[in-house]
Amino acid sequence: MAKLLIDDDAVTVSLSAAEKAEALHSDVVVPRAAIVGARAVPDGMEEIHGLRMPGTGLPGVIMVGTWRDKGRVTFAVCHGRRPAIVIDLTGQPYDRIVATIDDPGEAAASLT
Repeated sequence: MAKLLIDDDAVTVSLSAAEKAEALHSDVVVPRAAIVGARAVPDGMEEIHGLRMPGTGLPGVIMVGTWRDKGRVTFAVCHGRRPAIVIDLTGQPYDRIVATIDDPGEAAASLT
């Protein structure tokens, strides 16, 4: 499972070696100033829409990588239908990050 590392200047989505292979991507780092909102959701997979480009996807099981939908780009790291954090961004290659993490409510509160 990915880890969300939060510091004063940046937020890093730290991927495991397997997730890096599944996403065809390394860790994602965004500046705190680019975050326009964060919220916890009961099922991260419900937040992911569009075409997978690139990544690994089996709906309901795993969605790791980049999804493009109607001009919006989402980076997802979701395993199972579990609670997740949704981070809305501005001025970044991704418009949103959706990740199943331990305690997404606490993480969202620390970002808003």
